[in-house]
Amino acid sequence: MKNHISIPCPVVAAVLLSAVAFFKSGAALPDLTIYAPAANPYVVYRTFATGDCTVTEGCVQAGIRRLLAFTTQTRNEGAGDLILGNPQTNSAFIFDPCHNHYHYIGFAEYRLLDSGLNVVVVGKKIGFCLEDVLAWKPGANPNRRYDCNYQGIQAGWADVYLDQVPCQGIDITGVPGGNYTLEVEINPNHTIAESDYSNNISRIPVVIPSECSPSLTNNNFANATSIPGSPFSFRTYNACATKEPGEPNHAGDAGGHSVWYQGRASSTSVVRLSTEGSDFDTLLAVYTGSNVSSLTLIASNDDIGAPTNKQSALSFNAVSGHLYYIAVDGYLGGYGTVVLNINPPLNDAIKNCQTLTGLRGRTNGYTIGATKQAGEPDHNGDFGGHSVWYCWTAPASGWFAFDTIGSDFDTLLAVYTGATVDGLTAVASDNDSGGNLTSRASFNAVAGRVYRIAVDGMAGATGNVILHWNPASRLSIKIVNFPTIGLTLQGAPGTYAIQWSSDRAQWTNLTTIVLGGSNQSYNDTTPGGSGRRFYRAVPMP
Repeated sequence: MKNHISIPCPVVAAVLLSAVAFFKSGAALPDLTIYAPAANPYVVYRTFATGDCTVTEGCVQAGIRRLLAFTTQTRNEGAGDLILGNPQTNSAFIFDPCHNHYHYIGFAEYRLLDSGLNVVVVGKKIGFCLEDVLAWKPGANPNRRYDCNYQGIQAGWADVYLDQVPCQGIDITGVPGGNYTLEVEINPNHTIAESDYSNNISRIPVVIPSECSPSLTNNNFANATSIPGSPFSFRTYNACATKEPGEPNHAGDAGGHSVWYQGRASSTSVVRLSTEGSDFDTLLAVYTGSNVSSLTLIASNDDIGAPTNKQSALSFNAVSGHLYYIAVDGYLGGYGTVVLNINPPLNDAIKNCQTLTGLRGRTNGYTIGATKQAGEPDHNGDFGGHSVWYCWTAPASGWFAFDTIGSDFDTLLAVYTGATVDGLTAVASDNDSGGNLTSRASFNAVAGRVYRIAVDGMAGATGNVILHWNPASRLSIKIVNFPTIGLTLQGAPGTYAIQWSSDRAQWTNLTTIVLGGSNQSYNDTTPGGSGRRFYRAVPMP
């Protein structure tokens, strides 16, 4: 039970969510299992720098490594929630400075077994941030309860660690090809109370191919992958790609592991390309022509910003109807994860943040092709991976709200002060308070101060962004004399309906509060022993 909680509550025309849980659920226990079909294990080559999170956390050595990557979907099949709570007050957690949030230690173990079920390699991932990511069970509560700031998994929900998250795999460098079994065990030491421990181990058959088998489909110029539209982002691996006879040296380097893409321009316009998100030193080039040995170079690039940024970027004037070929290779024969972004967002990096002005407004954008910068925090505690940035100088002091309502993907939203991506101070963040998987965060702004706003996607989601900003109010909540809950609203003048909910789906009016320049308070005496309770303030016409 919490003694005092303050939750910012934005004031805009749409429904507002400000949620606080006061009571734990009943005595029913969770039942944790691994959903094997979601694993989809596959073998990849990735290049890791010395400072990469996967290296600093001890999962791999720096350099080019061969990995068995897979997704871990941990379902709660029990009748009760898994509630771990505030990780800052739980000794089972450690703070991970690379991810900038707390990890629960020993939640799962990854093992590769041979045909005799003997352990060949053990995965090194030891820490997890446990949160509601996927509502897999029909009829489950449609709203999230737990995130990296208050951790757990509610009944009927799953925590999901995608294959692209650092340490989400097993280093199989040097392991010969053959038939193996991926074994994932959840809660291996039974440190979490469950209703059933017998279903904690899942085994997934895995075939590890010999080196470079099967071959890449777009290894050769003649089999270039078609670009379906713009914006778009491709991800592949070029370890087993080769250089064809007569193929040019892309960006002036011999390379040796090129992959090819092709696209016909739908209009005469500037096309931007980048390989940001790749994990090795890339080469990038654009050509016209019909034969790999007689191409006409249109544009090329090696490094965006040597020595710190070894990925590549370029732009060129495309002519409507013309067919263009794009090659991505590795400098001095390098290879790993290839990411090719077609017209990535201009505000991908914090230094290129889009400027917002005024007390209120709206802007549109997208995160397709966006990347996560080195040193960038995990927004609202989730790894994300495809953030875009906005800059807003507060025109006045007071409470303001930013939201992503209307965006078409599961957004993360965070507000910071600071000028560099590795020197930010968190101000506010949110995941789902905007409704329909959108986000809303409010904060007490200081006139003239510059705020950096990041929009990312939950568990790596991408899509089209709609971002609003407006003046806001603030709802403070505390226990006055159990079970009485004290609510205090402050902010812009107006009339507000104060409402409560047990699930953030159905809301009940408590009272109406009129603000005219000073705070107004109300005591809710109705909770009794009803369990979890959420509150919100909704502006009235």
